[in-house]
Amino acid sequence: MHISFLEAQTKEPKTSADYKQTSFEFDARNVHPIDQLEMHKKTVEMISSTLISTSLILFKMQVALSNAQSQLKMEKISSQSKDNRIKSLEDLMVKNGYDPSDVRAVEEIIRNKEVDIAALRKQLKCLQHKIP
Repeated sequence: MHISFLEAQTKEPKTSADYKQTSFEFDARNVHPIDQLEMHKKTVEMISSTLISTSLILFKMQVALSNAQSQLKMEKISSQSKDNRIKSLEDLMVKNGYDPSDVRAVEEIIRNKEVDIAALRKQLKCLQHKIP
């Protein structure tokens, strides 16, 4: 049977370079079967723990990525909505001329803003159904 382990080279190891891999071999017939089973059990526990920890980290990263993508989509939608409102305002100013006392232009801007808000709410609802 062959066993390897890491042995510290310094009193307070801080990096992987501070360790040296040490190996030794021995005859498995000299080890009691219960001790062999215990060694295999501990090895499986260490490997399982590493896999579970790595899987949990991966899952958390996937959730964070999904959240970032959703946030990016919302920012893009918001930016497009603002661009549309600016374009509408520019069109109204060209169409009606710039007159702060013109009520028709203000009413039309308010209608356009309400349409944009309704569209954003609809898109937000669609995005929320896709997020796990």
